[in-house]
Amino acid sequence: MTLSERSVNKPTTVLMIFILLIAFGIYATFNLPIDRFPEMELPYILISTTYENAGPEEVEQSVTRTLESSLSSVSGLKELSSESSTGSSLIYLEMNYGVNLDEAVNGCRDKIDIVRKYLPDDADSPIIFKMDPSMMPIMGISIKGNRTPEELRKLAKDTIQPKLEQIDGIASANISGGREKCIRVDIPRDRLEAYNLTITDVAKLIGAQNVQSAGGSITSGDINYTIQAAGKYKSLEDVKNTVISWKATTAEAGAAPMVRTIKLRDIADVYEGYEKETSLSFMNGSPCVSLMLQRQSGKNAVAAAEKVRKQMAKVKKTLPADIEVVEVWNTTDSIKETIIAVVQSVVEGALLAILVLVIFLRSFKSTFIVAISIPVSLLITLILMYLRGMTINMISLAGLLIGVGMLVDNSIVVLENIYSYRQKDAKPKVAAMLGSQEMVSAITSSTLTTVCIFLPMIMLQSKMGMIGQLLNDLSMTIIFSLLCSLVVAITLVPVLSSSVLVVDNVGDKRDSSKTGKVNRALGQFFDKLDYVYSNAVKKTLHHKKVLLLCIIALFFASIFVIVKIGFVFMPSTETSNVTLDVEMPKGTRIEITEAVVKEMEAIIQKELVGIQTLSSSVGGSGFTSSSSDTNVATIRIKLYPEKERKRGYDSAETAKAKLRPYFTKIPGADISVSQGNENMSSGLIVDIRCDDLKKLSAITKQIEDLLKEKTGDFVTNVSSNLEDGLPEAKIIFDRDLMYTLALNVYSVGAEIKANIDGITATRYEDEGDEIDLIVSLAEEDKTELTDLDSIFVTNGNGKRIPLSSFAHYEEDTAPVSVMRQDQARMTQITLTPAKGYSLQDIQNKVNTLIAENIPQEDNVTISFSGDSEDFAEALVNFAVVILMAAALVFAVMASQFESFKDPFIVIFTLPLAFIGVAAIYLVSGQLLSIVTVFGFLMLVGMIVNNGIVLVDYTNLLRKRGYALEDACVEAARSRLRPILMSTLTTILSLVPMAFFPSEGTEMIQPISMTVLGGLSFGSLMTLFVMPSLYYIFNAGNERKVRRVNKKLKKLYAARDNGIGDTAKTNLVISKLENKKAKLESQDAEREANISAVAIEEKRTTRINKVASSEEDKNGSN
Repeated sequence: MTLSERSVNKPTTVLMIFILLIAFGIYATFNLPIDRFPEMELPYILISTTYENAGPEEVEQSVTRTLESSLSSVSGLKELSSESSTGSSLIYLEMNYGVNLDEAVNGCRDKIDIVRKYLPDDADSPIIFKMDPSMMPIMGISIKGNRTPEELRKLAKDTIQPKLEQIDGIASANISGGREKCIRVDIPRDRLEAYNLTITDVAKLIGAQNVQSAGGSITSGDINYTIQAAGKYKSLEDVKNTVISWKATTAEAGAAPMVRTIKLRDIADVYEGYEKETSLSFMNGSPCVSLMLQRQSGKNAVAAAEKVRKQMAKVKKTLPADIEVVEVWNTTDSIKETIIAVVQSVVEGALLAILVLVIFLRSFKSTFIVAISIPVSLLITLILMYLRGMTINMISLAGLLIGVGMLVDNSIVVLENIYSYRQKDAKPKVAAMLGSQEMVSAITSSTLTTVCIFLPMIMLQSKMGMIGQLLNDLSMTIIFSLLCSLVVAITLVPVLSSSVLVVDNVGDKRDSSKTGKVNRALGQFFDKLDYVYSNAVKKTLHHKKVLLLCIIALFFASIFVIVKIGFVFMPSTETSNVTLDVEMPKGTRIEITEAVVKEMEAIIQKELVGIQTLSSSVGGSGFTSSSSDTNVATIRIKLYPEKERKRGYDSAETAKAKLRPYFTKIPGADISVSQGNENMSSGLIVDIRCDDLKKLSAITKQIEDLLKEKTGDFVTNVSSNLEDGLPEAKIIFDRDLMYTLALNVYSVGAEIKANIDGITATRYEDEGDEIDLIVSLAEEDKTELTDLDSIFVTNGNGKRIPLSSFAHYEEDTAPVSVMRQDQARMTQITLTPAKGYSLQDIQNKVNTLIAENIPQEDNVTISFSGDSEDFAEALVNFAVVILMAAALVFAVMASQFESFKDPFIVIFTLPLAFIGVAAIYLVSGQLLSIVTVFGFLMLVGMIVNNGIVLVDYTNLLRKRGYALEDACVEAARSRLRPILMSTLTTILSLVPMAFFPSEGTEMIQPISMTVLGGLSFGSLMTLFVMPSLYYIFNAGNERKVRRVNKKLKKLYAARDNGIGDTAKTNLVISKLENKKAKLESQDAEREANISAVAIEEKRTTRINKVASSEEDKNGSN
């Protein structure tokens, strides 16, 4: 007994199982985590090494190259790159996808251990990090009020930051804006000279007086006492009273001189102050303090953000009334908006699919039966997603969107067959059993052909890189939904149609109501459509060559069109946030950068309409930023979401267009739109390699300036990782004189740093917090470069020596960093393509510009990478996947048909889909992307389903004794409605996403567009091309007979007209007639065999029907 029979015979059991599954599905829906993209493991490892006071070239030579030589042999390494800057070496390792990162980290550790002894003694031990997407902040919070930024910072640090970092899902809350409180000790130079002191001397003395140490333990009587030396400063007065030196006073003759203590208050200004300002924050133009929240690795961003909002609501109640805490920006709102937009498209697509069912089935019962398979299949799919640990994200929802139209296909085919049995007066139960049994093989095969498409994608996920990880969720979602729909079609649909919503015979109704009239009108329309279509198929069968030549011509034309359209790697996505990056020349003071930000903010407020919040931060705040990054700033513009946007309000796209003209109008400022972590494209990258650092810098600057000047029409942003040199005063030492004076470079360098930047002497306890106590030269004594000459250092004998006596300074520009890739020096220029421009076109234009304007140097190589390289690599991988998928589909079809010939007929539908894809992209004007290629991969499995249905039914009619041409025409006519119905449900379900994408869903739009275009044209042409192909492949000897008839016709004419030798002509005619008879006999024999098989099958079917009827009667009794 088949599954369908068991289901029909046990309707209550089946219904209860599905009710429980629906309940579990609803539970899974509300408990599945939400995110923009699936969880992905980035195959990147970062190795950071600190080498204090060393310049970029010294760091490169002593640290970076040493580590690179060993790390280059790490197993699974794809690319090695590095950045050497002042005091720091960063090495990036890109591993092959699929490599176990924990094992790779252990491998890196082993390689570092091998060369550790060759690293400088002053260099810190290398630290290894695994790159994690969670390192990017998910939310920004601003704190403002009637207080100074420093007071706001203290409030944030003491009250808000700890509460937020306690939240499960939040890794850290980093504060920017305001200054850290500290104890400042400013010493004028003349007082240092008066008491023969240096800054480092004073710092050491202060540090030695602020120590709390253990003195062991002592037992007195029965009690054991711990001895503690309480030497910590208790108040600012304690600091001021610290004895720094002793000075003998002049005494009368014969009397001992008095020793006077010199206290810190005598030589320095000691006060509560703030550390050097390194960052500023503003919200809507007002100073504030910002908190940037990072989520914990593996935690859900949306859930974490919701917890933050709940916690903030509690925290606000404990804050003073004048303090305002505002959520300025986040990445999670756009995630929710995107998810809602995709869900809306799913619902709209499902409603359009149901509308198609109403029109074709003309029965609300039948429509409801098929329509209910959509939510049931989706809910069971969500259960499987929950069990597998997946998230509801844009990609998995795209799978559900595409699946919506396909979910009903199996149910349509089964219900249509049940309906045909009801029209033949079969009882509901018998109709349900026979109708579902007959279709199980066909729908299982068509489902498997689609499922087989995604198996290579899952198998080769590691080869596909990030794209493989990204699209894995989509593949799994579609596989789950299709398998669920198959189970629903062969179990729930027969039960509903036989027991709950018994299918009626619409054709027998004589309803005079409006509904009845509409039914009859639709029936007449479909009958006429069947008639017109069958006549068209007959005509195409008589003009097969013309039809196929036209299709071949269109196929080659579509290849030309695809090449001309061009491509991008990934479609750009838009959200309601716009982020601008501002960069000033290196060494720019924070006040100057702030002024530029203020100017840009004024332009933004003037030009844009509909700004929700405008926030900015000045100064370095990133993972690799330093306190010297006072030349950088970030401006974040939060616009209203698409649904809340009023008429005239700007979107992200219009905002960028309005602001770009101003990017070049602020002198010295390099302003660009940040790509953010939501855009997966890296742009077109020009790689420049040269071992000569000065030449590399000069050529990079030339190319960058050239591209900025000449590519404005097709590129929105040009930037390079070559930074302008940092202005520096280089101290040149006379080493011989230093040795004579008993000085060393290290101690001199430390003294210079202590005078200029200050030195942290110790930590001071302030109301429970530990703050720095910083000793430095008074501000008025370090305002000019000439002040360097007046710095004093102490030698080993305790003698103070001025810096000017053994050194001088030279003004210079220091290289900021040295970039390397695969152990060679290089720089990169990144170009962001303008919307609508193909990567290939831009690369060709850029290549031409460089070739015509930049002289070719012998030791300089220029190449391209980025999106163009990624696209080429992904395209090769997808080609392998598509070939494997096509082979699997062929294998499934060959197994179903038990033939190698029939699958060949069906596989010829693929070029038809390709023509449709080319046509829709040509008409829409969109560019191709790697997502388009994935859409075509899906088409491979979807387009063949209609061909399978058509060929399978044609084979069935041939077995029933139909002549070849009649079988082709009748099969096409009979299958027209089911094919149109299943195709239209899929196509219309994709219309909302394909033509009306919302903000944030642009990345998955090409999938809908590709499937819609390929399936529309492919299915339409399948209805005409498939019968002709079937006829050609199954014509047997017909073509040979036709050729023999042509020859006989000529010979008969020649004989009748007395042309040639009559005897020879008769002999040839006789041979040809015998050949013709033999060929016709073979065809007749084959037809007889088909008829015999058909008669046997009819007899078997009749017996089964009788048996089923008897079982039905017994069951009723």
